Amino acid sequence: MKKIPLTLFVLLFSGSVFAHATIGVLNFNEAFFNTEAWKQQAQQLESALSEDQSAADSLRKELLELQDALQVNSPTLASTEMQRIQEEAQFKQLKFQQIGERAQSTLQSSQNQFLERYRGLLGEALNEVYAEGGYDFMLRSDSIAASGFTYNVTSEVTAKLNELIAELSAATQ
Repeated sequence: MKKIPLTLFVLLFSGSVFAHATIGVLNFNEAFFNTEAWKQQAQQLESALSEDQSAADSLRKELLELQDALQVNSPTLASTEMQRIQEEAQFKQLKFQQIGERAQSTLQSSQNQFLERYRGLLGEALNEVYAEGGYDFMLRSDSIAASGFTYNVTSEVTAKLNELIAELSAATQ
């Protein structure tokens, strides 16, 4: 019988302590991919993929023209001509898909390399924001459904990452 009041007291006390806790919430991907270093890398990546983008745009235009030609001329086209146009469209669609997959793979690889290169700095940035902000807890944003007692620290962590990456870049030059 004594356990019930004690348990009730602990639950009430822990709830009131937790209600007054300062909780920092961080979106890791947003913190990493809003850094100046990533923005520069993304611009370089965009330049590197510009040829693929042009090819994809050209293929998209050609596919639309083939679809229009089929819709407009299908009543008057011979079956062999329709089949040839459909096969050409399928071939162009396959090339378009391959370009998209190659670009996606390149982007994913670039993101993974970036994360691996600067992962250690995230811990430093997070610790500095934690200490400077006087937070009791730091949680990932994807682990919280809803809370009224949190502060989004993502932009603060991004700013710290920018500082640390700049320091690291200056030290390696």
